[in-house]
Amino acid sequence: MVIEMPEIEDRILKVVGELPSGLQREVLDFALFLQTQRPQRQPEPSIRPVQKLEELYGDFWPEDESVDDFIDSVQQWRREDVELHRDLR
Repeated sequence: MVIEMPEIEDRILKVVGELPSGLQREVLDFALFLQTQRPQRQPEPSIRPVQKLEELYGDFWPEDESVDDFIDSVQQWRREDVELHRDLR
C-alpha cells in the first residue's frame, strides 16, 4: 500500500531536480527501494474493532476497596518506581 502525498512528492522532486544529474538517479532509486521495503502492517487476526464501550471496562480492582485505597496504591507504586529508578543510576 503506497500512501499518495502529491504535495510532498512535488517538493521531493523539486529538491532532487536541483541535485547533480548522477546523484538524482541514485536518490530516486533509493527512495523507491525504501518504499518497496517498508513492512506492510497486517491486522492481527485475534484483534477486532471495539463494538461497544463496555468491552473496554476493566475489572481489576476489588469491590471491597474504596477509590481512596486505589489512589493510595497508585501513589505507592509510583514512589516505588521512583526509588527503583534512583537505585539503578
